Amino acid sequence: MSNLYQRIVGWEQGVRSVPVTPRMSRSEIREELAPLDFSRPRDLGELVNRVADLLEKGAVHPNHPRYFGLFNPGVRRAGIVADALAALYNPQVAGWWHAPAACEIEAHTLAHLGRKIGLDPSTSFATFTTGGSEANLTGVLCGLAHAFPGYAKGGVAAAGKAPVFYGSDQAHDSFVKIARTTGLGENAFRRVRSDARQRLDVDDLVAQIARDRADGKSPFLVVATVGTTATGAIDPVAALAALCKAEGLWLHADAAWGGLALLSETRRAHVADLALADSITWDAHKTFPVPMGAGMFFARTQSPSEAVFSVHTAYVPDAEPGTIDLYQRTIQWSRRFIGLKIFLTLAELGDAGMTKLVEHQMRMGVHLREALAGAGFRLTNDSPLPIACFTRDGNGLKPAEIARRMAAEGHAWLSEVRLGTGAHWLRACITHHDTGPEDIRQLVAAVQNITTM
Repeated sequence: MSNLYQRIVGWEQGVRSVPVTPRMSRSEIREELAPLDFSRPRDLGELVNRVADLLEKGAVHPNHPRYFGLFNPGVRRAGIVADALAALYNPQVAGWWHAPAACEIEAHTLAHLGRKIGLDPSTSFATFTTGGSEANLTGVLCGLAHAFPGYAKGGVAAAGKAPVFYGSDQAHDSFVKIARTTGLGENAFRRVRSDARQRLDVDDLVAQIARDRADGKSPFLVVATVGTTATGAIDPVAALAALCKAEGLWLHADAAWGGLALLSETRRAHVADLALADSITWDAHKTFPVPMGAGMFFARTQSPSEAVFSVHTAYVPDAEPGTIDLYQRTIQWSRRFIGLKIFLTLAELGDAGMTKLVEHQMRMGVHLREALAGAGFRLTNDSPLPIACFTRDGNGLKPAEIARRMAAEGHAWLSEVRLGTGAHWLRACITHHDTGPEDIRQLVAAVQNITTM
């Protein structure tokens, strides 16, 4: 498979020379695919080249240092090799007895990262997930099992009063899907007002909980968002933990992206309260330079996930003493060896090397904000994370149009952000560990050119 190796090396060396955005239209992609109608066998090497061409010309490229987008870091070779090894040996990680080496590698890696949060690996539970949505779902299910002991068997009806849970108006929309798919219903997810810095307003939360209890509802969980997708806001986790303890509620912290700060010496204080949460989402594929998907779920205790997911089958051997079979603790059954890419990346770089990459992101985030302010843009968020929301007062173009023109030019990619208040801003995030001052200069120059035409 020399073709594949050449593609990997060539892409690493040449990604800066290609546009960040797609160069092929939908009709052109379909025209290329049409001859590949499965009517006859084809040479695998030829197919690799054709598919690689399609992927290079027909996608937005998170691997590009001028991708200032949606928390998809560039990928290092360790992650690519790890995913190839996982595919080659194809271990079934659902049962420890089936893939002891793979399960121990994952447990070893998660114990290390759990300690970064402040959790004790001997009493906590952790698992890799397909992504943040699965981890958030797991947190809500654990909260339901904790609040309503009959939920696992009796479902929502066993709760008696209608269960409700809370997140800010900036919380991830995966919780809307979760409310629907768990049978709670979308209305069970209460949106709490956020303040001027897009953080959950604790006073409004207190009022909503009291109102729901008076109306005969059963509050059971609060979501603390640690690094909102739109602006990088961090909810007051310590205050929420104290409130949840007083009210008997489960606290789930969605740190899918904000967990990045756990690896930063200069930003860690902003997320130091994560250990107060009952469960935590942290996406490795938003933190480490690894391929998607690699989410992580952590819980301070082991029992809730067991209550939700434990089953007994006639066709799977019993667990080995002292081990955990992950199909008994997660929503997945058959499961890929997700954690190898994180293990291999950490083992190659070491703690200090990974921290160095993250600190570089943080410095570039500061540099981005300074460059935007120096070019006359007004910054509209103040997150400690490497994300900048901004606008140019008096500019007639809407942010969506500016982002569309940027994408058409292909020099850099950023997004528009729309808040519930009606505010529309541009949003740029340092996601790539190799993004440097020249990449930021080109981004700012491109936006400035469009907004001053």
